[in-house]
Amino acid sequence: MVKQLTILFWGFIYGEVIGYIGAALTGVTFSPLADGLTAMVIGLIAINLLTLFIKDPTTDK
Repeated sequence: MVKQLTILFWGFIYGEVIGYIGAALTGVTFSPLADGLTAMVIGLIAINLLTLFIKDPTTDK
């Protein structure tokens, strides 16, 4: 549970930073909430999909 919350927190932070820089470079309107939430969802999905393909070395499966 803590891992998921950490992913959501840092996804939001990185989404804000990347969204702000992207908006400044392209001249589009910066939407903090939309950029942060989008990055949160993408990060959560990406990390959870990666865990399906990466084997834990401490288990004997």
